[in-house]
Amino acid sequence: MAGRFEQLIRSNQVRVAVATSMAALGLWAFAPYVTSEVGGEAFVNAPIIRMAAPIAGIVASDLPPPGSAIAATRTARLVAARVLDTGPLAGLKGSQAALISARALALRQIAELTAAGARAASRSARFGVAASARLAATTRAANEALAACEAEAAEAVLQRDRIENLAEQRFATFTQRDRLRAQALASARRCAGLKDQAMALAIETRAAGHGLYLAGAAMDAPYGDQQRDRLLLRRQELESVVADADARLAELALQINAEEQRLARASAFDAVLPAGTVVWSQPAPKGTTVAPGASLIELADCNHRYVEVALPERRMEAILPGSRARVRLIGSDVWLDGTVASILGAAARRDGAMLAANPDKEARSLTVQIGLPPPATLARRCDVGRLAEVRFPRWP
Repeated sequence: MAGRFEQLIRSNQVRVAVATSMAALGLWAFAPYVTSEVGGEAFVNAPIIRMAAPIAGIVASDLPPPGSAIAATRTARLVAARVLDTGPLAGLKGSQAALISARALALRQIAELTAAGARAASRSARFGVAASARLAATTRAANEALAACEAEAAEAVLQRDRIENLAEQRFATFTQRDRLRAQALASARRCAGLKDQAMALAIETRAAGHGLYLAGAAMDAPYGDQQRDRLLLRRQELESVVADADARLAELALQINAEEQRLARASAFDAVLPAGTVVWSQPAPKGTTVAPGASLIELADCNHRYVEVALPERRMEAILPGSRARVRLIGSDVWLDGTVASILGAAARRDGAMLAANPDKEARSLTVQIGLPPPATLARRCDVGRLAEVRFPRWP
């Protein structure tokens, strides 16, 4: 049995098979270096989103601790103010209350003036009706008196003429003639006065038809109409007060809204934590007092993570932004497709203040950043700082 096994091992077929297998294994191991450019040290990196305090206050006690994954966008309170000055807001609200009261008072006065104007209009209408009726009665009485006077004057003229004829025939005395002449003249003058009075009443009647009540030339309008004019002027003043109050109230409403928004911003700082990020660090401990501008929380943006790989400087001309690359994280069997995002020369200045990972850069090495798709899980801090293997195709 042992001899047969030794004979099998020493056979040419077995030796050729073993040699062929070793050669194939070697070719398989060195094939990636032939078909692809294999990068040197590579690691996963991500930009940092730093949130600073815009106000002075106390850091909230319910901040998510470092390493917490923000799977969905949410709002978190980062800072709460200690003391707020609400004096300006109270002053604005006091001015608003005073204006509202003044406006309400002016509106009540306008309503009262409107009611008083209606009463004055009704009183003026009744006065017009009564004055017109009185003028009509006075005019009728004057016309009747004028008619009676004219009849008496005609009778006096007949008696005068008759006495004058008798006096010429010496049947009447000259005294009787003179007395009748005087009576006829007085009757004529009294009738003339009554006629003038009737004409004056006719003029007053026509004026009353146009709303003018002469009343012996004492006034041109009734007292009710004069009161309505004064009430109208007063109501216009109050309407001007109401319009000014409305304008000032609208301005105060804008000022109060702006002040309330300012106080809301000053009372607390609520920040939006974007989805797909991880709490990387918390520079300000919970419950401590911070000043404006102090850093509160730093988030690693896993949506824009990438791999940094160091390559020889001679590869600068061969690799361009947009080139394809394959990335495999150490410890994983999955190859990810990436795209070259940027290239940084060996002597280029590097600012790592806003990066999650920032190892020392080797001299005379080219830094290539390769964009990666967002991770399937944020539990491992989106693999920031994890080493990776990167391969660039030698031929497109």
